[in-house]
Amino acid sequence: MHKVFATAPGKVNLALRVGPPRTDSFHPLDTVFEAVDVYESVSATFDRSEISVTMSGKGQDLPTDEQNLAVKAAMALRASFGGSDGVHLEIDKRIPVAGGMAGGSADAAATLVACNELWELEASADELLEIAASIGSDVPFALMGGLAHGVGRGERLVPINADVHHYWVMITAADGLSTPAVFGEFDQIMGYRPVPEALVPDTRDLQRALAAGNASEIASLLINDLEEPAFSLRPGLRALYKAVKSRGMAAILSGSGPTVAVLAESKGAADQLAKELATEHPDAGIFRANGPVAGARVTEVI
Repeated sequence: MHKVFATAPGKVNLALRVGPPRTDSFHPLDTVFEAVDVYESVSATFDRSEISVTMSGKGQDLPTDEQNLAVKAAMALRASFGGSDGVHLEIDKRIPVAGGMAGGSADAAATLVACNELWELEASADELLEIAASIGSDVPFALMGGLAHGVGRGERLVPINADVHHYWVMITAADGLSTPAVFGEFDQIMGYRPVPEALVPDTRDLQRALAAGNASEIASLLINDLEEPAFSLRPGLRALYKAVKSRGMAAILSGSGPTVAVLAESKGAADQLAKELATEHPDAGIFRANGPVAGARVTEVI
């Protein structure tokens, strides 16, 4: 074996509730994740010692040093098992960069499963999840996929078993948004200061609606506490959101934006809406996504 291929999905936060910042600067979250079928693809080729990466697709201008989450993932996995093998990663990015869909986290998750296979480490799912949490808050969910309830920074996950199928139209505004900037604006709007412990609004009603498979109730319970700060920083994003909100069952900003996810009643309705929005908003990135789907997985070994 000298080359492994893997994929990992993007995500939509069906609910994202945010508490005041802790003294370590992190905000406690209560969130419901859904993995969607927009994938990052990673190929991992064996190297005797060096860890390197090249990017294609939407990621050609991203850093390729240790700031890159995929490089961090390979280094963290190797360090956890005391190895010395290297890898060259080739990443084909399809998830919008800085779009609130955790594309970098998907890169890291796909890298973890690819390198685990390439280096024949036989790390367990729990071991990979622990390493993933050390890399970034959204990396564990990119590994797990499906539907999950996340707390802490979003890294502590419990799967949600629900027989649901969601059809999304995703609209990504032209200008990206910095996640730290959005959280900073959130604190400014709410008048929050760091506290040792903080209460966070919960997502139990949405979790119950998902378990029951109640589509209209699910749509009514989509919520994101970061919408207002994101709209404050990007007034054009607010206008885009208002323009598409009534076009489906519901709409929500994914993560810290600037991707707006419109929930449609059916695949046909979503396909039609995507065509209409592509004509109406030529400067935005319009694409379809469905969920939930499985998390990171190896697709081919050579």
